[in-house]
Amino acid sequence: MNILSCDTATDVMHLCYARLEEGKKPYFDVEAARLGNQHSELLMPRILELCRRNSIKIKDLNLLVCTNGPGSFTGLRIAMSTLKGLSLASGIPMVSVPTLDAYHACVSYYPGPILVVMDAKKKRFYAALFLDGQRVTEDLDATSEQIQALLENHGNVLVAGSDGVLLQERLPQLGHKLVVPALQFLDLSLTLCSLGLAKYRKDGADLPTQGPVYVRKSDAEIALLETIRSLEETHD
Repeated sequence: MNILSCDTATDVMHLCYARLEEGKKPYFDVEAARLGNQHSELLMPRILELCRRNSIKIKDLNLLVCTNGPGSFTGLRIAMSTLKGLSLASGIPMVSVPTLDAYHACVSYYPGPILVVMDAKKKRFYAALFLDGQRVTEDLDATSEQIQALLENHGNVLVAGSDGVLLQERLPQLGHKLVVPALQFLDLSLTLCSLGLAKYRKDGADLPTQGPVYVRKSDAEIALLETIRSLEETHD
């Protein structure tokens, strides 16, 4: 089976081509690059280059996988819309995986508590806590202080996700108990391939209506609601 995975939920683009054949050693081609706000311009060219490098065409792919949130509002839409376009045009099944679950799977070997965090801007974090391999919170949109309270009854905690170092900086008083492994997510897209294949075998492909999962409203939505509220108050 030929699998393509990608993640653009942060400023780092993760891509992986995986070839899994029964009786043969798995083959993977993984890349990660910090591209800032260039995901929309570079994702498709990099997918095509990844295929060219591995002597395959888009039509040879059997499964497409991406993250579905939380993460950057624009970034999530870029990966999902790109793969959805390929899926609809080529008939290749597509599945999406929760972003924080994918980050957790990268370090699921750790026996203690695992906190997955991503910078949510506005001095907040998207976060989820895992104990004994099981998620014990929903996706959170939390301040540093709320995360500190969440970890109050735990000892050393492994901090996974894209922004563990930032959390350490925001909570220096917890520096002794927050463990941030180095270079932990170079295999994020590879992990996505495994998670996506397992989900596809269990539940089948995503519905065409599947979209990103947002933990909070976008700035544009908040501004619109404020405008509507102001207009309503004006007419009262």
